[in-house]
Amino acid sequence: MQKNYYELFFKVNKQYKNLFLDFIFDLGIEAIEEKNEGIYIRSNESLEELSWALEVFAQKLKEKFDTKEDILYSKTIKEKENKDWIEEYKKNIKPILIDNVYIHTTWQEEKPNYINIKINPALAFGSGHHESTYACVKFLQKFAKKDDLVLDLGCGSGILGITMSKLGCRVEICDTDELAILSSLENARLNNVCFENSWQGSIDKAKFKYDLIVANIIADVILILEKDIKKHLKENAILILSGILDKYQTRIKEKFQDLELIDELKINEWCSFAYKKNKGKNNE
Repeated sequence: MQKNYYELFFKVNKQYKNLFLDFIFDLGIEAIEEKNEGIYIRSNESLEELSWALEVFAQKLKEKFDTKEDILYSKTIKEKENKDWIEEYKKNIKPILIDNVYIHTTWQEEKPNYINIKINPALAFGSGHHESTYACVKFLQKFAKKDDLVLDLGCGSGILGITMSKLGCRVEICDTDELAILSSLENARLNNVCFENSWQGSIDKAKFKYDLIVANIIADVILILEKDIKKHLKENAILILSGILDKYQTRIKEKFQDLELIDELKINEWCSFAYKKNKGKNNE
C-alpha cells in the first residue's frame, strides 16, 4: 500500500450535481463519497487532471445552459496518509428501504419478503439515496402495473428500470451517455432482469407509445423534451418527472398543465410529480 493518497473535494450548484456525478462515473472513478454538502474523490494517483476536467465540464455546462451562476466551487486537493479508504467507505454505505423496495450493495445481505435491488454505487452513483431517485421509486410502486410498456428516460445506473422490471413491467431504457447504458445493462444482469430495448440517445428515437414514462433528469432537460415526452404517452398513461429543484416547479407545472397532476412529493428542495394523460385529451 502506498504511503499517501490524494483527496479531491468540491461543491457544485445542486441543480447540476447529478450531471457531475454522471461525468465522474463515466471516467471510471471508483471512490466517490457525498458528505459535508460536497463530493469527495479519493485516489492513489494524482487528481490534478481530474480537477482540471471538472473545471472544463463546469464551463461547458455554463455555456450549454446559458447561466452566469457559479456551478463549481470550494475545490481543494489534499495529500493524506493512506489507509484502506474503499473498505472504510463500504462500511459507511447504508442500504435503503423505500416502501417495499430494498436497495443494497452486493456486499450486503438481501431482505426477505421485499423487492431486493442490488446496486454497487460507483461509489455514490444511482444508489437510491438521492431524494429524486427515492421519490421515483415510491411513485413507481404506486403507479407501475404488471405488463405495462414503460420507458426509463435518462436511465443513469438503471435503478428505475430495474425497479419497474421487478414490478413486472416491460422496460425500455435510453440515455444520451453510452456508459450509462452499459452501466444499466450490467446492473440489470446483476439483478437477473432484462430490458426489452435500450439505446443511446433520447426519447425522439423511441418507436412506441408507453403506459408509463419516468424521467429523473434536471428541469432544463425536461422542459426541452416536453413535446416529445407527451407524444410518446398512451391515453391514460402515467408520467413521472423528477430531479426538479423547487425553484423550477412552477415552470414545470405550467408546461405540463395539459396533463392531470395526480401526485407530487417534495423532499428537501427536490420536487417530483406524477401526471396522467387523460383519455381523449389532446396533449400532443
